Amino acid sequence: MSRIPFALGLLAASVVLGACGSAVAPADLGAIAPTLVRITPASATTNVDPTSPVTITFSHPMMTGVEMLVVLHEGTVTGPQVAGTPRWSVDRTVLTFTPSATLKAQTTYVLHFSPSIQGANGQMMNMGAGMTIGGQYVNSGMMGSAAGGMMNGQWGPGMMGAGWQASDGTFGMFFTFTTA
Repeated sequence: MSRIPFALGLLAASVVLGACGSAVAPADLGAIAPTLVRITPASATTNVDPTSPVTITFSHPMMTGVEMLVVLHEGTVTGPQVAGTPRWSVDRTVLTFTPSATLKAQTTYVLHFSPSIQGANGQMMNMGAGMTIGGQYVNSGMMGSAAGGMMNGQWGPGMMGAGWQASDGTFGMFFTFTTA
């Protein structure tokens, strides 16, 4: 039986890892939190075609059911929910939401992400990474949990269902766009 000297074995291992383009060993890939890569229309975009779908690209495959934790609202984060059909790409990295009816002209829409979104690997989505593509955190004042908020203090856990309030008190992240 031939033996590879220890130093040569370390060199071979570093060459293999370097060839993979990552210092992360394959066994560690399941520990990486998914992020938002792109949203179309991009946050703060104006003159958006009201017949266009909304497309969300994630860095990793996402868990089944995540589409229930992404909501398109008319006007504000507590505005009426827009009905439509969500569809996943085969690899579950791209979610396309097609509204059931043409969006209203010259209207602001808010795409709201729950803080409970998870990748297929079970890791919670890194919400902070969404800030790099125009996301903003939803605070309790926006949800109306304080008197005088958008819902006049009437927000409750049943309003949007479980999973919409993070342990830090925020209610996920949002992105806006306005139709033509």
